[in-house]
Amino acid sequence: MKKMNNRFSAMGYIVLSFCAAAFLMACSRPGTVDEGPQPDLLIPEIWVNDVGAIGSDTLNDTWAFQKAIDSMAGLGGGVVRVRTGKYYIDVDTSIKMKSNVTLYMYDTTRKLIAKPTYSGKYHVILVDTAHAVKIMGGMIIGERDIHLGGTCPGKCEQGYGIAIKGSNNVKVTRTHITKCWGDGMIVSGSPTAASTNVTLKRVVCDGNRRQGMSIFRVNGLVIDSCAFLNTAGTAPQDGIDIEPDKDTAQNITITNCEFGYNAGNGIEMNAKLTTTAVIKDITVQYNTIHHSKYAGYIQHTENVVFDNNTFRNIQYGPHLKANDCTGCTLQTTDDPE
Repeated sequence: MKKMNNRFSAMGYIVLSFCAAAFLMACSRPGTVDEGPQPDLLIPEIWVNDVGAIGSDTLNDTWAFQKAIDSMAGLGGGVVRVRTGKYYIDVDTSIKMKSNVTLYMYDTTRKLIAKPTYSGKYHVILVDTAHAVKIMGGMIIGERDIHLGGTCPGKCEQGYGIAIKGSNNVKVTRTHITKCWGDGMIVSGSPTAASTNVTLKRVVCDGNRRQGMSIFRVNGLVIDSCAFLNTAGTAPQDGIDIEPDKDTAQNITITNCEFGYNAGNGIEMNAKLTTTAVIKDITVQYNTIHHSKYAGYIQHTENVVFDNNTFRNIQYGPHLKANDCTGCTLQTTDDPE
């Protein structure tokens, strides 16, 4: 009996050793347990569909997105994932992002569709005085074609796809924004602080009514490999308009982007003398600007570098129209070598 116990003990050791070796081999294979450091596995996550968002009807899903975002914020941060579908959003309520939360919409098969409203000022997604926010993928479809309110100058044209206000360390990547009553995107400040360290990468703003994007109070903004197209409906109708009313827009870089078929200008910068606004330290390089009134309309600015861009089919000349531009380097040829 003693020998039998030793035998089974030895066999058990062999079996356990084999299992441990097999586990280690499995962990080392690609696609299995161990693929090197995976810090994302430690971050809480939730599918918005698991808290009530349907994506296959026309009901209001705003509450489900907010519930998922709030739950991740309550855990100190996390990822809200979205399955393929059409999600209808109450733009007067808005999806309000919270600090340390990522909204991961993967691709344009995840659509946020604005429900029609009488309001002239609204947001589909709002990032207000938050930090470390990411919005990734997805398509935002505004309600310009089914807007319930009338048209009027001023405050009746401020319906935004994504609004970033007084926030820090915000990244928007691969999001497609179209048919907004006002602008595809806006970056501005809060009553007490500018937005800082904002990055847009491979964002498309197409077919919006007032601007592709407006920039107001910001200190540190990178716009890279984006597209601002087909803006038309109500003035100014620019691809990007940097035009604060009273604050400072500074340290902005715009590179590798396309601006085309905008009824206004490709890029406008205008610190109007009737305001206390300041626009300074702007770099615009390696972009393609075509089918616009002016490629660049630059008024009352400081330290602007606007060169090494490609211009085509610009309506007015000079293609870079500049006035009162202090310390500026401006492109003088349409197609740089």
